Parts: sequence; structure tokens; C-alpha cells
Amino acid sequence: MVQNKNAAGCWWVLVNISLISASLLSLAIFIPYASQKGWVDTLAADGNLESYSPGVFNTIRTVGIVFAVPAVLTGALLLIFRRNSLLLLGYLYNWLKHSLRKRWLECGELTEAIRPSRQDLIPLGVLFIITIFGIFFRYAYLWRPMGHDETYTFIAFASRGLWVAITDYHLPNNHVFHTILVNLFYQLFGDSPAVIRMTAFIAGVLIIPATFQVSKIFYDWKVGLVAASIVSALPVLVDYSTTARGYTIITLFALIIVVLAAYVKDHRNLVAWFLLVLVSSLGLYTNPTMIYPIGMAFAWLFLSGLIKDFQPDYGGRYYIYLLVSTGGIIGIAGFLYLPIIFSSGIYSIVGNDVVDALPWNDFIQSLLPRIRNTWQEWNRNLPVFLSWVALIGLVASFFVPKLPQNRRVPLIISGLLWIATALVIQRVAPWPRIWLFLLPFFVIWITAGVIGLLNLLFNKLPHTRSVEITLLAILFTAPLIAGMIRTYPQITEKIYAKGEVEEVADFLSDYLQPDDVVVVTSPDTVVLKYYLMRNNVDKEVTELRKGKVVDRSIVVVNLAYGQTIEYVLERRSFLDDIRIDSAEEIYRSRRFELFQLDSK
Repeated sequence: MVQNKNAAGCWWVLVNISLISASLLSLAIFIPYASQKGWVDTLAADGNLESYSPGVFNTIRTVGIVFAVPAVLTGALLLIFRRNSLLLLGYLYNWLKHSLRKRWLECGELTEAIRPSRQDLIPLGVLFIITIFGIFFRYAYLWRPMGHDETYTFIAFASRGLWVAITDYHLPNNHVFHTILVNLFYQLFGDSPAVIRMTAFIAGVLIIPATFQVSKIFYDWKVGLVAASIVSALPVLVDYSTTARGYTIITLFALIIVVLAAYVKDHRNLVAWFLLVLVSSLGLYTNPTMIYPIGMAFAWLFLSGLIKDFQPDYGGRYYIYLLVSTGGIIGIAGFLYLPIIFSSGIYSIVGNDVVDALPWNDFIQSLLPRIRNTWQEWNRNLPVFLSWVALIGLVASFFVPKLPQNRRVPLIISGLLWIATALVIQRVAPWPRIWLFLLPFFVIWITAGVIGLLNLLFNKLPHTRSVEITLLAILFTAPLIAGMIRTYPQITEKIYAKGEVEEVADFLSDYLQPDDVVVVTSPDTVVLKYYLMRNNVDKEVTELRKGKVVDRSIVVVNLAYGQTIEYVLERRSFLDDIRIDSAEEIYRSRRFELFQLDSK
């Protein structure tokens, strides 16, 4: 009887939801744009909500049709087959009740797995200190001058509202999930460089403990502490952690999915599988290049399955879990990208210039230079001898230390196999920033190899334990000391220093008059526009349109790029609108020269 009451209650709720949803969606579909526009405009303070355009209306109508048809069909089927639907709902109710109880137990198991034991307290205390150092190393760079790509992401996507963030993909600069978070911080805390970079900063800090966790899973806490210390101070990771792009989010998600993959391999836990699918999907929603770390983790799970290195409870269903979770990732990521697909087309995601396949000849010729560039970026601002130590440690990681019994497939092997296969299929030679997610893994492998070699060398010495502790202390404190030497002397200067573009913007903010226009070209256009906006200068001052009333033209010449007045005016198609002979220098710095010119 309880079951029937529950089933009947569910039936009435579903019928009402279906009918109400169908009615509301039908209104959105069949009421013409002009009528809807009139209602929507009443919500705006000035009586005109410009963002509600015919394009937005068409998108809503398309989505409405997609959802209205299933809603109508569901309601009709429930009414026609009332008795059968009640029986089905009763069965589903019992199944859901049992399933939720089991998922709750799995949550407890997952929580228990990540809860630190007493012997973990000292390593975790050291990790906490390392993370504090990592925050300090990154903090000063939050206020450094804005770069072109991160500023373009903010100006073109994040600052224009959530709807633009989730629908506009005219360039791959829109790392969508990252852009959404930047928009949230911007709405709450303003548009300072530190706020715009806060998402990348938080993800960059969390990479440190995530690196420790991956190290501990595949090796031990000693490797974890040294690897976390290196990651906390590595200049390239500090740089990306204070650049408003989605690469640190992808790197963090890559580490998390490897942790989850290791757990689901050894535990049949649907909650952990769901988290693996969810994090992977959000990574893809940040940037499609997340396919590389996802593929690495799933290739490792696949190869582990081939040698039967998984929890026996799976029985013969291990690969079914892999297949279903892969489909779940594709499904959720595809759903998240629907607004972009409807607005910008699927080609903007899978067929843009960045992912277009190269001819075989160009692909082979460009691959080695890109690998070399990536290695050089990872070793930026590091002594040359450390590169050789890294290479030795990387090679040694294939042989020492010995992997745990339940980690018989080396992650590095599955990673190399997957990435090589993906590159051959895609025939693209990605830029170094695409491989940032691999850097913490390389640090882990290098650290494991170096510590393994040192253990082999010192194992036969007397007082081995004291020697080991001393070496470990040196290995994890050296990066922190190097980071302090690099950061501390200039922290105040970094926080309060202004870049030259910002100084140009400050000058223009005081100099500009009504009907002036600023003529500037790449790579300074969006960065100057950002700093002018920060100084409450109308963004229209940098817009050049035919018929625009112009009194004076201020031409910004970047001397570092060898620009001239003629070059800037020609690039902006503005050469015929002003008198070139009236040029008068009004500002000069190391990199920039500004000229005032009269209109014709």
C-alpha cells in the first residue's frame, strides 16, 4: 500500500510537470518575437533589453522544441497507460530507494579512503607548509601586467555576461568552464587583474596537494613531498597559475581523474565513477584538449584490465563500466556544449584552425620543434644541470622504484601510448601550453627516478635511515629556497609595478577629449582597451567606424615590434581618414610612442 501511494504521488507529479512544462515551452515556441520582446523589455531599467535579440529568440525556440516534444509525449503516455506506469513507477521507486542507500554507503567508503591516517599527519603537515609557500610564490604575480590572450578572454567573453560565455566560440580562447568562473568572480569582486586571474590561481595552488596525492598512490609520500615542493616553485607553473586561462584547471582535473581512476580500478564504487565522469566532462567543457589526460587515464584503466589488475568484484563487467563512463563523458560534455553548437556551430569546436589536421609532411616536420619548445618552456629560468638531472630521473623512472602490486601498468607508458596515437590520428602539433597538464606527472616520474637511484646508491651505507632523511629534507627544501630567492626580493615591486600599456592608459585617461579616437593595433589593442575601461574611459574610444565623428586621432606605436604610424593606420584601415603630416609626438616610453593627428 505504501508502495502504491508513493507510485501514485510520483505519477501525479510527473503528469503535472509534463503538462506545465509543455504549456510553458509551447508559449515560448509559438508567441512571436515582437510580443516576447515587448514583455522582456519591461524587465530592463531603460525599457530596452538589447541582449534579447532575434538570434537569442531563435535559440530559445529551438531548445523549446527539443524539450517540449518529450514533455508532451511523457504526459500523454502516463495518462494513456496509467496502470502500467504506476507499476513501473513503483518498481522504480524501490530500485531508487535501494540504489540511493547503496550510493550513500559508497560515499562513506570514498570518504574513508581519503581520510588521513595517524601516520599521514606528519607528511600532510609538511604538505600544508609547502602549499603555503606555493601560495606565496604565486601571490605577487597576480598583479603583474595583463597579457594579450588572457585579456582577450576577459574582454571578448567573460566580461560580456554568462550568456556570451556559454554561446560564443568564435575563437578557442573561450575556455568555457574557466570563463564562467571568471565571470562569476568579475560580477562579485570587480575587474582587477588579481580577480580575473583568481580561478587560475586557485587551481594552480590546488595542483600542489593533487600532485602529492598522485605521487602517494603510485609511489610513496617521500616522492609526493619532493614532487609537491618542485611543483609549488616551478616558474612555468607559477606563470600559468597567474594567467587567466584554463590550463591550470585542466592540469588540476588531469591529476584528479588519475586519482579517481586508481580508486575505481581497486573499488567497485559508482559514486567514484560518477565523479570521474563529471570531472572529465568539466575538463572537456574547459577545453577540448582535455581529451589527452582523459585518454591517458582511461588507457591506463584499459591496460590494467588486460592483465586483470582490477577489483575482482567487477567480474566480467569491468569493461562495461569503462564503456558506459566513456559514453557518459561524451554525453555530458556534448550537452554542456549545446548552446555553443546552436549559436556558433559544431565546426567552431572541432574544425577550427587549432585542431585542423596538417599534411603528413608538415606534421612530421613541426612535431620535434614543438616537443623541444615544450621542454624549453618547462625548464624556463632553471639551471642547465637540472635539465640533465630531469632526463636521468625520467629514464630511471622506467626501472626504479618498484611500482606497488596494484599499479603494475606504469602510467607513463599508457600516457605515451595514448598521446602518440591521438597525435597520429589528429595530425596536429599542439603548442607547449597544451601539454602543461603533463608537467606535474613528469615531475612525479622524475622525482621517483631520482629518489630510486639515490636509494640504490645509499642502501648499503651505514646509518641508511639518517642519510635518507637528510637527502629527503634537502630535496624538498631546495625548491622552496630557490622559490624564495626568486620571489621575495621583488614581491613589493611586483604587486605595485605598472606595465607600460597601463602607463599609456593612465596618460590617455587624462589626455583624451570628447570626439578623440585611439588607433592601436595588435598585440596591444585589447590590453589597452582593458586598462582604459579600468580607468572609466568609454570603450568606444578604440572603436573605428566609418562615419564616426573624430576630432583628434591618437596613434599608439609599439617600438618593440618595429611599428610606425603608417603601419598602425594601415592595419586599422584608417590611413585615409587623417592628415599624416600633422603628426605630433605627445608621449614616449621605452616601448611606446604616441602621436596626435588631425582629421581630414
